[in-house]
Amino acid sequence: MRRVGDREHVDRLLAAARTWWADSAGDDGCVVAEAYDEDLRVVVRTLLVAKAICGLLTARLVVLTDPGWTRLAEAFGGTVGGRPDVPPRALVTSRAERAVPREVPVVHVHGTGTLRAYALFPDQGTCTIQDELPARVGAFFERHVWPHREVIRPGAERVARRAGRAYQVRTETERRQLRHYACSRLGIDADRPTVAVFGHEPGGDAELFAATTEFAASDQSANWLFLDAPADDASGTGCRNGPRRELGSTPRIRHVPGTMSANLLWSTTDVGVAFGDSDLPAFGIPVIQAGWSEGGACGATHMAGSPSEHHLLLAEAIARSAKGAGFLGPEQRERARLWLWLRRCGADVPSQLLPHWEHGDDYARAMTVNLRHAERDGDALYSAVGRMWRWRDPVLTRFDFHDPAATAAALIPSTTATRVPSRSIR
Repeated sequence: MRRVGDREHVDRLLAAARTWWADSAGDDGCVVAEAYDEDLRVVVRTLLVAKAICGLLTARLVVLTDPGWTRLAEAFGGTVGGRPDVPPRALVTSRAERAVPREVPVVHVHGTGTLRAYALFPDQGTCTIQDELPARVGAFFERHVWPHREVIRPGAERVARRAGRAYQVRTETERRQLRHYACSRLGIDADRPTVAVFGHEPGGDAELFAATTEFAASDQSANWLFLDAPADDASGTGCRNGPRRELGSTPRIRHVPGTMSANLLWSTTDVGVAFGDSDLPAFGIPVIQAGWSEGGACGATHMAGSPSEHHLLLAEAIARSAKGAGFLGPEQRERARLWLWLRRCGADVPSQLLPHWEHGDDYARAMTVNLRHAERDGDALYSAVGRMWRWRDPVLTRFDFHDPAATAAALIPSTTATRVPSRSIR
């Protein structure tokens, strides 16, 4: 927990914010910022994005938050209290409820990186993040990323190399050895295909999760690994409170900790079932998308639209893996790497105002320095928010994808011909 008052540098952060950031952009309506997160890094991002939107709309900032964040919200010029009497002109939040109908623009701020956010603009009428955002992100990907894959590919390879650094297996022989070791350790048959299920949250995507456990219970041809998320897991790589009661533990089904190493997990997994975003297709492991994710419509995974379709995809994936045939096409793998690049680079906005997520406990001190010395004029945070608002883009971006020439000029050519190896599929 990083609440105000928990760190020695917080008073300095508050003083810097009051001195340089307490001004109001105007009073033409309001922008509401929901700052209920326990992490200072998320709250500060939410407030600064909301401040940038206030500047665009000449609106005042209203902050809905816990008492522990009141001083910080006020230091950034926010009015803390109940919900405004009139509808806000925009909502900025780190905890967007996907199924709630929206009538005003919603910006959903994410953790990790420097600044990541998705946006939903209900310009055509009331809509929900659940129903609309993946399709809009997919359309953005098809229009601005996929057609320029040749230019983006070197950067995508660099991002994949960094994202896959935890997987240190470089040869098929090493992978087979690790696979046999992991299967022996787990007590499963190494000659059967292995399906790994991860990213499920209790109560979420209940229908398809039930379809997954039902198929696993009846299937005799594959091993099944249900990954339990550790208590502090924020990556979505595990299943919180895996389905132990429904499935028990058999020679084919195992519940494994979310802390299982990437070397063992990736070497063992032939097919993934994801209930959120997954990087596995970028490294050669096919994934059936059984849950909601922002990038679900970008073409990197096999989408399961119903329990019956999910069962068919599982059966086909297992059958292909048993024969040594791939269930992941070359285009899917490239789409996965481009989506990985978009999330980690193209849609991660570097800002002189916001320290990187990895500053961790040093975040308050670094943020104080930035607030004192970095100018908002010309900062990437403000230009990115303005660009997103102008184009009604569903994602905050580092580059102006509406100007392909400028984007291409901003990309750094590859300095190496080495490609990141994808994991071979049996």
